[in-house]
Amino acid sequence: MHIGGEVRVSRKLAIFGFNLCASIFLGLCVYGLLIYSKGGKPPTGSLLSSALFALAAIGCIVGICYFGRQWDMRNAEEAHTAREIASRAETTKKRKPPKKN
Repeated sequence: MHIGGEVRVSRKLAIFGFNLCASIFLGLCVYGLLIYSKGGKPPTGSLLSSALFALAAIGCIVGICYFGRQWDMRNAEEAHTAREIASRAETTKKRKPPKKN
């Protein structure tokens, strides 16, 4: 039983969203590593900036999961459609034409 609705996105949008979230996440990781590698001490900053950094990273992870799942679902739908088309083509090949007298 499925409770609630899920927003479906197209395959192109799923790929774009996945790549965008992954790129932003990698950028945040590199930025974080560069900041913390300078001098070995965390930079002096407000709690708000640290919370926003963490929120952005978590948002990217959620986006990667969501768009990755949507991309997988579109691929599964395409594979299912291709199998249906192949099975229909196979059944039409097996039919014998009527005999002519």
